[in-house]
Amino acid sequence: MKQQRWLGRLTVSFAAMLTLAWLGSPSGAHADGEVGALASRSPLTLGWELEPHLVFGTAPPGFGQGSGLGAGVRGSIVLLKHGLLPRVDDSLAVGFGLDYGHYKGDWALSNSWRDQCLSYGVAPDGSPLCTDITVNGGTYTYLFIPLVLQWDFWLTRRFSAFAEPGVNLYYLVDHGFSAVPALYLGGRVRLSRSTALTVRLGYPVADVGISFLL
Repeated sequence: MKQQRWLGRLTVSFAAMLTLAWLGSPSGAHADGEVGALASRSPLTLGWELEPHLVFGTAPPGFGQGSGLGAGVRGSIVLLKHGLLPRVDDSLAVGFGLDYGHYKGDWALSNSWRDQCLSYGVAPDGSPLCTDITVNGGTYTYLFIPLVLQWDFWLTRRFSAFAEPGVNLYYLVDHGFSAVPALYLGGRVRLSRSTALTVRLGYPVADVGISFLL
């Protein structure tokens, strides 16, 4: 299934990210000369982050097909400023948000999309009968509500990497609500003390935006 392929690839990437986090810790490489003073790396001094972003997606969950574009916002609240690993500058936060995405079947990154039956009736012989079908891949409008646990690794004062396992609730117009497992990997590059460029890759969407670190 498409969700399983995405999650498998992201799990491998998460293992690589943990290796980088170790190399960025005091027991690993010290490229910026920031040995010690771990707590000073994290800019989340008040424990909040607000992130408006652009949304990109392909192979959406449910009936949707193709690729899509949209916009959204993510908020994060820090739970532990000094996280789970004693020799790594990590932190834990809970993340939540709202994303809008508009998908088209013929925007697919590959030519694998196909029309789908949207609703069924019953034929005279009692067998299922398709009564509504997408045309040329169709269009699909999604609202996503991600709920994740964000695990941050502050590798330097300017750069952090993070993983976000969780669940993504979604509403597909004309088809109602459902949910899928979610996993994201991302990173921040600080532009100033209180802002950063944030990139997030994962399933069901990817995004790029500006984080306001409060």
